[in-house]
Amino acid sequence: MIKRPIETHRKYLDKCIHCIRFCGIWKFDSSASTYHKLMNLFGKIFNPTLLIFHFLTLFADIVANYNDLIIIADDGCFLAGSFTVCFKAYEFHLLNNIYMKIINDVHDSVDVLQKSCDLGVLTIIKQYIFFETLDFFLLIYVVTVLGVGLIVLLPLTRGGLPVRAIFPFDVTKPLMHKIAFFIQAYNISFGLVTIVALEYLSWGLMRWTIVQLKVLSSNYRNCNSDKVPIASFNVTKNTYNKIKNFNILKVDDEDIEIHNFIVFEEKELNSINDCFNWRFRTCIRHHQRLIKIIYDLNDIFTVSLLIQLGVSTFLMCLNGYLAFMFPHDNQRLIRSVLYLVAGFVQLLYWCGFGNELKFQANDLTTSQWMSGWEDKFDGGIKNLVTTSMIRTMQPLEVRAGGLFILSMETFLSILKTSYSVFVLLTTVSDEE
Repeated sequence: MIKRPIETHRKYLDKCIHCIRFCGIWKFDSSASTYHKLMNLFGKIFNPTLLIFHFLTLFADIVANYNDLIIIADDGCFLAGSFTVCFKAYEFHLLNNIYMKIINDVHDSVDVLQKSCDLGVLTIIKQYIFFETLDFFLLIYVVTVLGVGLIVLLPLTRGGLPVRAIFPFDVTKPLMHKIAFFIQAYNISFGLVTIVALEYLSWGLMRWTIVQLKVLSSNYRNCNSDKVPIASFNVTKNTYNKIKNFNILKVDDEDIEIHNFIVFEEKELNSINDCFNWRFRTCIRHHQRLIKIIYDLNDIFTVSLLIQLGVSTFLMCLNGYLAFMFPHDNQRLIRSVLYLVAGFVQLLYWCGFGNELKFQANDLTTSQWMSGWEDKFDGGIKNLVTTSMIRTMQPLEVRAGGLFILSMETFLSILKTSYSVFVLLTTVSDEE
């Protein structure tokens, strides 16, 4: 056996977890250094304190300008985005142990899949690692542009602070202005770094659950032990070279076709009683495990996703309107475009992952039917297949607030709704 051809898929996951701990949202392990523990304690105290103070200055500006809808809209956009970040951070802090359990449940099985000798499985994982890396840098790019726009460009266009606010001290004095600028810049940077870590970790849970659903779907089709072998962990030199020379642009349908029955746990290789019955029951067990993972994802994401949908819709409607109504106001135009893009990207990714998960889960019914059960003359097997198919007919979906299914249909519906509200706002403004 030679060394594994795929690098760990946990590379950026570990970075995000480390970042979340540095921000004070999660605790470091007991084995962590004193420096890490002190930084964690500092983050727990300093970050919330500064955020609360910043929010109070924004509320003060809203109260002082309660009769100016444009100012309220500007402040409201920033508050809405900041509230989403803070709520997700609080949810991650509150459900720390649950998140860590789900992370292990999802990623431990992928660690085993990476050891498989099947070229199709390794190619699929390599594909997803490539897109995960691409998404990470795309997310970093988006928040960097947003951060530079808010912290650098906006103050340059109006010679003031990044965000409107009323401080309990005179910000016209050089020292006080620097303190106010630091508070706002730090909070914006903290919020952007936090949302990158939280969103990327959450998307990873969705992404690698989808990979396991793909492999499970293939396993159902490969339950015939007379025709399809079980994949071992002994990677051939040919497979190793193909994966090492992986090129995303040259991957075709044949490369991602799985030709073996794949194990999700190392102990399964030591307890094989290879027959159709054993394979199908093994598939059912992992199917139930993935169902539980998806239910757990719904439990922890449902409220934050509902807020996410609401805030993204709000940001796209309002900032589209502000950008359209004030095209010559550079400061407002920059901020509106930045908020608009941020809300659009977040919504697109969540709905995209939800759509793919739903598709892969629905494909399991077809895969069970194609398992070759009709060639077996054991009546118990037919009952087993029938019972399991009834279960797969119940949709597996990620829902926001238990109401809205995350899918491309939902994404398009939100865009249509946002556009309708945008048209209504511009029409009312023209009439006035």
